[in-house]
Amino acid sequence: MNLPKVGDIAEGVVVKVYPRYAILLFEDGWTGLLHISELANTFIHHFTGYVSVGNIYNVKVIAVNEESDNIRVSLKQMTQSDRKKAFHRKKISLNEIDFSALESKLPEWVKSENEEGGEQR
Repeated sequence: MNLPKVGDIAEGVVVKVYPRYAILLFEDGWTGLLHISELANTFIHHFTGYVSVGNIYNVKVIAVNEESDNIRVSLKQMTQSDRKKAFHRKKISLNEIDFSALESKLPEWVKSENEEGGEQR
């Protein structure tokens, strides 16, 4: 397993939330701890009001424990420059998107909707 280095920016998904910290799962299989003190520069009363299971965050790695394959991460230490680097969005043209699955099901959905709509009228 390839652990990140301190200072790296990584994208993780929240898999568990506790009153003062959350556990994030990262693409390479490592887990990270986001403590309430690393969420923001302001006082946070209710951590669970800000972080929910399923949320995806770009975070900065602030500590690495190689023995346990765990890392500590921070949202508040992300600089504006870090945030810009983390969001490398690619424009996708409509030609690159495959709509064939939707196209094949559309007649069935229209027929079903017409049949249901006809019964209600």
